[in-house]
Formats: sequence, C-alpha cells, structure tokens
Amino acid sequence: MRSRRGIGVSSAGVLLRRCRFLIAFMLVAPLVASQDATRPTVPEPRVGYNAALIVPYRIEDIPNLTPEFDKFPEVDNFAWRAFVALNWPALTDPAHRGFPDPAKKPGDPGPRVWETFKARYELLQVGPDGSPIAPQPWATYNAASPCGTDVDGSAKTLASFEPFMDFNQFSSSGMAANPLVARNRTYTRYETRLNEPEYSALSGSSQGQNLPDQDHPAQLPDGAMAVKAAWRVLNAADTPAVRARYYVVKNANVVDVAKTLAAGHVVCSKSDVALVGLHIVVRTSHRPQGVWATFEHVDNVPPAFPGEPDAKEAGAPYSYFNPSKPNLGLWPQLGSPGALPVSLNHPPKINPEPMQVVRRHPIHLSTMAMNRYYWSLPGLKGTVWEHYMLVAVQWPSHAYPINPYNDGVFFPEERKENLANTTIETYRQDSPSSCMSCHQSFNLRGHNFVGMLGSFR
Repeated sequence: MRSRRGIGVSSAGVLLRRCRFLIAFMLVAPLVASQDATRPTVPEPRVGYNAALIVPYRIEDIPNLTPEFDKFPEVDNFAWRAFVALNWPALTDPAHRGFPDPAKKPGDPGPRVWETFKARYELLQVGPDGSPIAPQPWATYNAASPCGTDVDGSAKTLASFEPFMDFNQFSSSGMAANPLVARNRTYTRYETRLNEPEYSALSGSSQGQNLPDQDHPAQLPDGAMAVKAAWRVLNAADTPAVRARYYVVKNANVVDVAKTLAAGHVVCSKSDVALVGLHIVVRTSHRPQGVWATFEHVDNVPPAFPGEPDAKEAGAPYSYFNPSKPNLGLWPQLGSPGALPVSLNHPPKINPEPMQVVRRHPIHLSTMAMNRYYWSLPGLKGTVWEHYMLVAVQWPSHAYPINPYNDGVFFPEERKENLANTTIETYRQDSPSSCMSCHQSFNLRGHNFVGMLGSFR
C-alpha cells in the first residue's frame, strides 16, 4: 500500500493527475457556483464529482475508484462538500430539522444543519427515575434534557444524563475514555448527533429501548449520517479577536463542574462555546460502512509539517499548546494523572491544568491543497469556516457483502497515517488502529460501527 507521508514518494503520473484535478476545479467551480439552491429538497446537481461548490447540499456518493486512480482528491472533495452542507445555516422549526436555509450563506449567523440533527441524549432518553424511556419522533424538540425540564430543546446542550460523560473522548473495548483540557483551563466537551435516516433506524428498534445487538444487528440506510463535535468552552481568557476566528455558539447549556459536584447530579450553566473539531460519517450506496472524515480548527495545535497553517502566523494563540513551555514535545499520555477519565467517582477539577498537545503526524499534501482551495472560494473566504481544515478521510474499499464481519477493508490504513483529530483522538495519534478499525468492535456487536451504542450493550 502506498504511503501518503510526503510528496517525494508520489509518482510523476500521480502528481500530474493532482495538478489536472486542481486546474479542473478552477475551471468548473466559477461556472456552477452561481447556481441557486432555492429549496432545501432540491436534488444534488449533476456537475460531476470533481466540482467544488459552496452550496447547501453534499455530493451523493463517490464513484468506484480503480487502483490506478489517485483517490484522495475525490474523497477529500466529498468530505469538504459534506462539511459545507452540514455547516450551512439551518431552518430551525421542528418540521425541518436537518434542512438548510437556502436564503442564507455559510457566513450568516444561526444554528448549522447538523446542530438540528438529533443529539445522543435525544435517542438514549432517561426518565426522572433513571430508567430508559422511548425517544420522541424526529420532528420535535420535546425531548427530556440532561439539563432539566426548563431547558429549551432547540438550544445548544452539551450534557449527558450520566454526569461528566461528555467530558471524555471516545472509548471502546480495552481503551479508556479521556478528557482534554484547553489552555484556558476548561474541559473540552463532546456531542454526537444523528440525521433522520440514522435516528429513525435506531429509535425504531422497539422505540429505542431494545437497541441493536448481535442477534438483531443494525442496518443503517444509505444517507445515514453521524456527526461528532468537540467544543472548547470560552471564558475571559478568550478575547474578541480570538473568538472571531471560531464558529461560536453563545449561551450554550453546558455541565457546570462545581454545581454538579455539589448537587451529585447534572447541573448546567450558560457558556459560550467554540467549535474545535468535527467528525463526519456518511453512509452511501457504494460505501455502506461509511465515508469517515475529520476536520479541526487550524488554531488547535502547531503544524506538524511546513505548509500547514499556523496560528502564530495570524497572531492567534493555540488552543491546546503553550509555546512558552520549555518541553515543547510534550503530549498527553494515556494513564497520566490529568488524562484519566472523569466521572462522579473521579471528578473533574474546578481549575484543571492545561494539556500540551502536538500533532504527531503531518496532513497529507494533497489534502492540504484541497483545504487551501476551499478556503479561497467565495462563500467561505472571509468567514470563520476558512479556519477549519480537513485532516483526513477514510473509506471502505470492499463494501460487500454487507455483514457485521466485513469492515470494508478500509483505506488508508497504514500505521503512520494521520487519521487522528487532535481534539477527539488526542491520545491515539500513534495507534495502529484507525476510525473504521476502532469502530469495527461495535460492528461485530451488531451496532454497525455506531460507537455511542457501545456502553448500552
């Protein structure tokens, strides 16, 4: 399997194809970018898979790619189109959850499309006595909230029914969950959301109380999507200039550490939060195991390779790295005191010590070329979205047969591939596992790669 570590290992033919691809971008995009998306249900236009568009709908699928074809521009473009569509301002009424507002543009204010998807806590509902209850239908915000009965269901809520669960990164069999502390001494918070096809497939399993298992495996349909986000809580240390570089949600409902510890149950307070990381998983007809893409903010950590964006060039601070520290090569290790999972039994600190995070491996050069191209497009240029970059994409190369034992023979899978997001897999950047191989353990349990179901079976 070929390496993606640098341009020196690419053949001249591959380089030529990449150049032709970028030139095609520049020729096609101006011709199609002016097309008007007048309705949220408008079909995806047939302008070809290589068209970069700033429009509120994504590419439906990626064509079957032959081994000789340079795959990365196709899948990187697919990922960026999904990122743009999901981060389009949304229609906010309950009947249109998951629909873009075609009258708006990416730089306009308001909740994003993916933020109107159903949250994890809306699927895995818990009643006042702690027992599971049936989830609500899709077109409503009337779900029980971890933050209490007085919380508006349409408002941003970063909380779970289990205290402090949303403080920890992803965990699976044999792997502990771990928190991440930013330079402003706040714990990063995590949320997972599902679009209507995925939510309906899971909530329809005995009203969500009898979740999929090995005997009754989940079968998620084409178009099913899951999004996982990492948010940095903002405080007085974050100046207006810093905040202006992020997508910020004001007055979000977030778990209050001091109040929750005092009460012994979840208590929320209002805080502004900034988006720092985003996972996107899209199921397609060609790739039923999903196309897995991860984005993050360019100010999170220093670049790993020349040519990657660097916050210091913009005069901005890193969110998770302090350049004044003497040991610049530090990065959190599993089992270190500050990196232990948090819970009521091992509570988070009121004033936690910041973590020093570095990116362990460079972003592939063709992926960075795609990032820079999208940043230059009218509609993104000059908005906060030009400060978010695609880090990596992974996809199945052998989709069939569809069963719990076919992980798709995912690609790329080399040990040193940069398939980690520094805010979501901070501790696993050197792990030989990857997005799909890690989620395969849930696939074998009938969960069809859905990691958030892991603790419920």
